[in-house]
Amino acid sequence: MAKAFEAYAVGLIIREKEPTNPETPLDQVDSYLTPTELFYIRSHFPAPKLERASYQLRIDGAVRKPLSLSDKQLRDMPSETKVAALECAGNSRVFLIQQVAGVQWELGAVGNAEWTGVPLAALSIGRSIVLAHGGRLWARRNADHGLTFHLLVPETSNRGTEFAAA
Repeated sequence: MAKAFEAYAVGLIIREKEPTNPETPLDQVDSYLTPTELFYIRSHFPAPKLERASYQLRIDGAVRKPLSLSDKQLRDMPSETKVAALECAGNSRVFLIQQVAGVQWELGAVGNAEWTGVPLAALSIGRSIVLAHGGRLWARRNADHGLTFHLLVPETSNRGTEFAAA
């Protein structure tokens, strides 16, 4: 709830309070890069509370070589910065003639920013992921481990450097 108030305080338009889903006020963006404090947030679940000292990025499941890295190990790896636009698939949903379920975004569920992270190729997993369902990222709730994110990249992908662990 506090996060929703903070988002509102900096000018974001609240579309859903819990989980927090604020929209970029496009009239306040005057650059090709969306300012961080005005970047929309799409949350399907409440944000997890992470302890930096004990955090582990685990890459396991349908991989040939499971891997676990601490926050420090990940931050010590070479990273890359790229400019990329993100847009929620539901952007402009409020304008549909037949209303559909979901966050009722107007036009501000889109932004362009510099993103920094460790390329998956640097984690040596670009070729170790078993081909399953194509390139998809999704999240699921796991009773034992909290929120778990899944990323599948086809073995035949030449895009190893275009995916980043941020």
